[in-house]
Amino acid sequence: MASAATKCPVCGKSVSIGLVSQTVLQHDNKNSEQCAGSGKMPAVAAPRAAAAPRSPRAAAAKSSSPTTKGSLSVRRVEVDPEVLRERNERAERLRIERAEAARARNEVHVSYYDEPGV
Repeated sequence: MASAATKCPVCGKSVSIGLVSQTVLQHDNKNSEQCAGSGKMPAVAAPRAAAAPRSPRAAAAKSSSPTTKGSLSVRRVEVDPEVLRERNERAERLRIERAEAARARNEVHVSYYDEPGV
């Protein structure tokens, strides 16, 4: 894809640039004639103007509303440290219980496929 800096200085078309020569490749103008800009350095586009600054009132309204990501609203929720500690302890206890149950199953070395008649 041609960037803003790869326009022909004569006709203004977006054209490819040579890898080694860094000049505009040969191309035709709208009359199917070789363009006079072929072989010349590409035109450098002027930098774009900065966007107009927002009014302070609009910025204040934006900051007071919750952040949106697509159609989801993202809100910061304060979590009670005591509740968080209890939740982490419960998760750790469940992890340990599950690990012990898995070790017990592995010690027996019995699976569904070891049963007779299956």
